[in-house]
Parts: sequence; C-alpha cells; structure tokens
Amino acid sequence: MNYPNFREVLTRANGPFDKYDALTLEANKRFSNGLQMFNNYTFSKNITNALGAAPSSAIPIGGQGDNGGNVANAYNIQADSGNARYDPRQRFVSTFVYDLPFGRNKQFLGGISRGANLAIGGWHVTGVALFQTGSWLTPYFPSSLSDPSGTFPSDRSVSNQRPDCNGQTGYLSNPTTVDYFNVSAFSVPASNIGRFGNCGVGILQGPPTQTFFMSAGKSFFLTERVELKYEAQFSNLFNILNKAIPNMNVSSSSFGQITQAQDVQQAGPRSIQMQLRLRF
Repeated sequence: MNYPNFREVLTRANGPFDKYDALTLEANKRFSNGLQMFNNYTFSKNITNALGAAPSSAIPIGGQGDNGGNVANAYNIQADSGNARYDPRQRFVSTFVYDLPFGRNKQFLGGISRGANLAIGGWHVTGVALFQTGSWLTPYFPSSLSDPSGTFPSDRSVSNQRPDCNGQTGYLSNPTTVDYFNVSAFSVPASNIGRFGNCGVGILQGPPTQTFFMSAGKSFFLTERVELKYEAQFSNLFNILNKAIPNMNVSSSSFGQITQAQDVQQAGPRSIQMQLRLRF
C-alpha cells in the first residue's frame, strides 16, 4: 500500500539477532621471584543483523539510530546478517606484573645502602601485549548515488547501501595504505534493476592491531605515613604502525586508502606519560 502524502513512515520491530560463539584459552602463572603472567586467547565468531544495511561503526546507523539501524529490505532482514564489526576473529592478550629483584632484602644488591636503595630498590613493572585481527568491514555506496531496488532507501533514512561483488577477492596480495583492498572487486549497481546489491555485511577484514603497553613505578616512603609514588606509562612502546580503517566507499576515488593510524587501545603513535602522587 502506498501513502503518497507521507515522505517517510518508520516502524520498529524486534527483528535483530546476534549469535556469538567462541573458544577461549587461558594460561596463568605466578613465579616465586615476584613475576606474574596472565595470557588469554580468544577465537570467536559473532554474526548479527542488528547493525544495519551497511555498518560503518559498532552501533547502528540510521535516522533513528538509538532504536536500531534502518532496514534497507524489510522483506529480508536476514540479508543484513554478517560478521559483527566490533568482534575480531582472533585476539591474544598477555599481561605481566614484575617486582624487580633489586635492592635491600631482594635477590640482587640486597646489601646496598639506604641511599642507594632509594634509587635502585622497590621498582615494579607491568606490561600488556595485545595482538588481534582487524575489524569486519562492509563496502558501501551512498543511497543518493543509485537506487538499484527502486524502493527509495534514501527517503527511508537508509543513507548507505551495499554494492555488487564481482566475483573477485576483495583482498590484495600486498596491501598498502594507498591500496588496501581490491577496487575492481566491487561496483555500484545501476538504478531500478529490481534488487539490492549482492555484497554481504562484514565481508572484509581491516588492518590488525599489535601493541605493547608498559608502566614502571616506585614508591618513596618519606615518613611512615607519607608516600611519594612515581610512575611512567608507555603506550605502544615499540611505536608499531597500526593502520586505521580504510575508506570503504566504493564510489570514492580513495576507496581502500588508509590516511591515519589507529587511536584506540593504546595502538596509536608511541606516547609517554609520567606522574608523581603524594599520599599521606
């Protein structure tokens, strides 16, 4: 039924689903010399249709995003199912805490003077190493560019749609920041061909993340009740370049290009922060 006097009619229904399966392995060890290690590996698969027709973030995008993403094809919401953007396929996290064995009453240099112990003894170090595969990404084109289904998605607040996959792999054997994905693997379908684009949701993996965070600290007891604590924190200690998400607009001349580094999970450019805290 058509309603010519209404430009847009929105409805809400409990149609989305999310299916998460995972294998998790843990290996933890406390050593006798003040070293503790905690390791966790997760292999997971998260399939959902709750993020909309062409997800570009971890939350639904649409005219009423707070209530869920707008559906391009209300007669086939299953078509929006795919890998959840926010859940990497593999993730490994290793954490350690180490009270360094130097200084008075320690394994090494146990007989040093009180003055030397102020500089050498009592240091503790913590570190976190993170390795994970990239986010699941969806190629798209703006709904204002083409209307292959002839259902006016742009008038229904569906701002982006999925393109056609041309039977080629979307990956390149040697991806770079200029060409991270295979441009020729996707195309914008023509208007009014009676169907939506045939690409799926979350069909491409973005750049992985590798980073190491470390902190080193020591407490100085000025009196029995007054403590001065020094701590230095190093994000992305080895300054590994973690590439950000490429441009996923297949109609753009910069499709597949990466123009910046990641800025989450301490994966951006190396940074150092120091602090002093007085407690009494």
